[in-house]
Amino acid sequence: MLGFAGTGLMGFPMARRLLESGYKVVVWNKTVDKARPLQDLGALLASSLREVAEKADTVMVMVSDDEASEAVVRELLSSRKGICLVNHSTVSPTHTLQARRLAEAAGSAYLAVPVMGGPSEAQRGELIGIAGGDQEALERLRQVLSAYIRELVYVGSPEEAAAVKLAVNSLYFTSMVGLAEAILLAEAWGVEPPKLFQVADRLWVKAIIERYSERLLSEEKPVRFKMRLAAKDMFYALKAGYDRGQPLPHIAALTQIFLEAATLGSMGEEDYTNVIRFLRSRAASTAQRSQTTLAP
Repeated sequence: MLGFAGTGLMGFPMARRLLESGYKVVVWNKTVDKARPLQDLGALLASSLREVAEKADTVMVMVSDDEASEAVVRELLSSRKGICLVNHSTVSPTHTLQARRLAEAAGSAYLAVPVMGGPSEAQRGELIGIAGGDQEALERLRQVLSAYIRELVYVGSPEEAAAVKLAVNSLYFTSMVGLAEAILLAEAWGVEPPKLFQVADRLWVKAIIERYSERLLSEEKPVRFKMRLAAKDMFYALKAGYDRGQPLPHIAALTQIFLEAATLGSMGEEDYTNVIRFLRSRAASTAQRSQTTLAP
């Protein structure tokens, strides 16, 4: 039997894919109601992580941050010796290194396989996995992981996989925020977005337009990735650079933008493409302050 800890926005469709592929799965989530619907698909709903560890030799983990990951990993490792953990969470390299060492000390295997893609890609089995850890253990699980991962890319150690995931996310976020600011710059001078795209579509940046323009301009933005998690990811990326003495000024700016949108803009639970709405609101606030200052 397989275990799955963390059935939120991403974990739910991943666990569902395992069930639909014929695997027996015991699931756990801190908020039980988020995991309960998987019972209808044949999952066993565990009341604790200890129960998951007792029933499953291999447990997949998909949680939101270092703190949640550490709590889950420690509980699973303390509950059963020799268990294999596959952590799909986007967490820091420092935490990943600590988790790997904890697993080794407990006589357990630890694989870091953070994924690229959102809930819809998970449901279609089209995620890309960035894999780090023991290659033999990874090969034994390749067929299982193929339920929701289309392609595994092996990069080395678990902490290297964590670093690559953050680095790739920084590229994604850079592209999205860059396009948002380009749209706002054009609009500030009376240029409608289609005119901007008319030029950009003839250049290599066409791929960015195709990926993000509709999502940025749409009034309805289904949550594929929460703003607070974008802020968390870029903070982890910034901290990962700091831990190795590497300045990352652009990532620092991204961290600030997402953090302000999540907190000051109260958009923490909204999709991260709403950053364009936050930046528009900042411009409106600036204009209002300027008018107040200039008023006689």
